[in-house]
Amino acid sequence: MSQASPYLLSLGISKSQVALVLMAGPLSGLFTQPIVGLYGDKNQHKLGRRRPFIISGGLCTLVSLFTFAWCKELAELIFDVGSQSHQRLSILLAVIAFYALDISINIVTVSNKCLIIDVLPSREQQLANAYASRFSGISAILSTLISLLDLPKLFKSSSSQLKMISYIGGPVFFFSHLMMCMTVHEARFVISNRSCRVPATNMNNSSLVSIIGSTCRKFWEAWRALEGTIVKPICWIQLWAWLGWFPVMFYSSTWVGEIWARTNGDLSWMDGDDQEKATRIGTIGLLLQSLLSLLGWLFIPRFVSNYRRKHYQIANDYGKTLVDLWACSQLCFGFLLLISPFCEHNLVLSILLIGACGIPWAITCWVPFTLLGEAILFKSESVIPVENNFRLLSDTEPVDSGDRSLSSTDDQLTIPLQPITKDKALIGRPVLSSLDRSEEETDNGNSTNLINERERETVEEEQALIEEGHNYDDHANDDESGRREDEGSQLAGTVLGIHNVFIVLPQFMISCLSSVLFKLLESDHLDTPRPHSSRPPVGELNPLQAHGRNETHGISEIGIIFRFGGIASLVSGLFCWKLGRLIHHKFLSSS
Repeated sequence: MSQASPYLLSLGISKSQVALVLMAGPLSGLFTQPIVGLYGDKNQHKLGRRRPFIISGGLCTLVSLFTFAWCKELAELIFDVGSQSHQRLSILLAVIAFYALDISINIVTVSNKCLIIDVLPSREQQLANAYASRFSGISAILSTLISLLDLPKLFKSSSSQLKMISYIGGPVFFFSHLMMCMTVHEARFVISNRSCRVPATNMNNSSLVSIIGSTCRKFWEAWRALEGTIVKPICWIQLWAWLGWFPVMFYSSTWVGEIWARTNGDLSWMDGDDQEKATRIGTIGLLLQSLLSLLGWLFIPRFVSNYRRKHYQIANDYGKTLVDLWACSQLCFGFLLLISPFCEHNLVLSILLIGACGIPWAITCWVPFTLLGEAILFKSESVIPVENNFRLLSDTEPVDSGDRSLSSTDDQLTIPLQPITKDKALIGRPVLSSLDRSEEETDNGNSTNLINERERETVEEEQALIEEGHNYDDHANDDESGRREDEGSQLAGTVLGIHNVFIVLPQFMISCLSSVLFKLLESDHLDTPRPHSSRPPVGELNPLQAHGRNETHGISEIGIIFRFGGIASLVSGLFCWKLGRLIHHKFLSSS
């Protein structure tokens, strides 16, 4: 994705239009993942529930990737090179291919995550996800290293940098997923005869509006039922945090590349070779960021575990250490973005600034999902009897410092999903019991029948038959825990779905803000005369640029977005600090 912005700009798309194109990310994340997860859960294909989506999504990824890289050549088949029609068609093909690429990548990504959950027991989930993060870090480093190389010169080819990257990345993506599909066994999901006799739901008879309305209403009731738990603060923290992370994800390489271009003359002087060189230089910061992120994923979890044991003398601190770590990372990240104006005159400083974001990025990718996962999967039998699929916590008194032994384990962090606020009205409240009551009171007619039939169908499908006679003796002793995990899986999907909304919303906000800001500043740049002078030495601004950047190159649009993201990141850090104080006051104040 870091290569997308420079490539779209090279096609002649303005920055304001690029900001709108980059909305493909939040759009696909908002709709693709829930839809693929919903249909994948009930997929009865002979290859399994997930692999058909991985194969089809992988093929779409390859087609859209090569269409994106060869959009000019495809447009050349219809219009002459250099004509306005050729440029417009190239832009149209690139935009369509970019949206298709983002959607297909989301399909493969969510299917891979679901496959880990499907084929591995709960005791191996933490290790599997840890290795998934580490391999993601390794792949990010390798892809960034490839982007840094001058591939056309290295292979003595006339193709562009993006085409050479597609030549390398496409086959690696295809064969790695092909090997995974061939070696990982996924049992076929078959509905039992008793389930088949259940009457069909009213899904076909209900209008699309009523189905969407019912789904939105259930999510709203679930959100209200989470009042006072750790989930709501995490969601609000993520809303502010991703206002800062989204600009860095999509504009960092462009920002560094423009700084290099300004230190070597003027952006308007760059030809195709200069633009590719600027993009490669811009990825140096991403390489440093990936290296630091990988180091963070390798060592930070062990550091947190040792610190928790040493500081609290217990294995369980109810997430206090993780929240404090998250707060520090967000405050540091916000500080880095706020000082970005002082780095826009020096290429080395700008690269170091982007690279320094690697440690906060590693924490952001790990801490919130760990907090949510531990809170959702917290099922201490002495505290929480599993009685209802729709309840995260049954009617019990909150765990205080004196009852810590009930929920603490030796090596695993456990965070009870229960009220952490001072409001006594929330104590002992069933977290999602209000969702059940609201459905019973408000849903009538077809909506009630639809929900009841779907619940009955879900219960019946838990009795699904597994075909293709493979041996599962290793997991025979986990039947009871497996049933409990199945009961919580629907709840986890609801909570993670709500959490995903709070990650997607700031991306829409930043995209709209970037588009408006770029449009306004681009109109100012059109009226600003460009000086013609010889290029200064690399890494230094010419005297006219040093005297006043606003008079020569205008305001740094991306820098303004970075500063806005820095303020939002500081707000998220303050929310983290407040959450840590609440956890300490609720569970650890008397320890």
